[in-house]
Amino acid sequence: SPPVVYPEVLPKTARPPALSVVAPSSSGAPGATNGSQLAQSRPLAPKGGYKPPPDYRDARCKNVVHPSPSKLPTVTLVIPYLMEAWFQIRNTVVSLVAATNMDLVDEVRFVDDENPSDHKFRGELLALHPKVRVISNKKRLGLTRSKVVGSENVTSPVIIFLEPHLVFGPQWLEPLLSRMLISPRSTVVMPVIDIIKDPYTEDVPASRLYSEAGLDIGIFDLQTLTFDWADLRGHNRSYRDPEPFPSPAMAGGIFAIWNSYWEDSGRYDEGMGEWGGENIEMSIRLWTCGGRIEVVPCSRSFHWFRPKRPYVFHGEVGNRNTKRTAVVWLDEYLPTFMEGSPDMAEVDAGDVSSRVALRKKLQCKPFKWFLDEVCRDMYVP
Repeated sequence: SPPVVYPEVLPKTARPPALSVVAPSSSGAPGATNGSQLAQSRPLAPKGGYKPPPDYRDARCKNVVHPSPSKLPTVTLVIPYLMEAWFQIRNTVVSLVAATNMDLVDEVRFVDDENPSDHKFRGELLALHPKVRVISNKKRLGLTRSKVVGSENVTSPVIIFLEPHLVFGPQWLEPLLSRMLISPRSTVVMPVIDIIKDPYTEDVPASRLYSEAGLDIGIFDLQTLTFDWADLRGHNRSYRDPEPFPSPAMAGGIFAIWNSYWEDSGRYDEGMGEWGGENIEMSIRLWTCGGRIEVVPCSRSFHWFRPKRPYVFHGEVGNRNTKRTAVVWLDEYLPTFMEGSPDMAEVDAGDVSSRVALRKKLQCKPFKWFLDEVCRDMYVP
């Protein structure tokens, strides 16, 4: 049977770019110079490197006064990487330092998922900034378990999971932390994910590199458990810019979570391999077990939705991940999933007893509650 394909899903509502860049500041006010950030930085942008993106934030975001850095929680950033181009990884770090008050960052942890020697970049990464660390897997674990490895022994109050082909918008971090500070600790927040257009190469000028994503929520198909985007206003007609808004599902690897809640809520299912399905599992688990997923429009990062993967992805592993999610979380809707994905009948989900026990321990609501209260528009055959 052919494997289920897990594409990198491009937001549907991409729009042409506008231009305006505001530098971040240590006080939270746009336009000021962050002296401590500059002092910690090293020469980072060789010719042909990082190109600052447009500022797509709503104008009202730029006038928000966030709590002082001393009142915001500090973060550790976790970034797994496998067979990435060096200039894209470098641009991720360069733009991070340019757009971030680094006083709020304890560590930037890159997780080397058993890259070959010409793609490890350990020395190069460590030379970019003194807060960069590199953790090396002794064997390939995949994206999901590499995030778990990267989160081990983190002492920061907040963990933010990122990807190695990002560019950060101005003052992207403070809105996430400010929202977390006033929300229940079970709230997981995400930036709006704008677009780095393909081809993403060093010689593409900034004017042709970036585009704006519309305000979308994450959803998924019940019969396949595959992720997709949906226009926010089609689901929430009362929405007012630039308020944070709930999203039934997360796209994948870019979100902020309290360290304690990451542990208490069950991290990722470590029975999953490589990647695929972990974002749907986490989305259902967060919502039904007392959590919440929100998008914060005043925080924006740019992601390259690449047309093909630079590494081998084993479809049967992704299928197994999805089957594990279905078996543990779908309850009486499991037959609906199996009817829509008949090839899954042959897939062994493995031992899911620990995740079933976690669901019981967390006193999670049934999947029907998710359909009734969180994702009311989901099509159920």
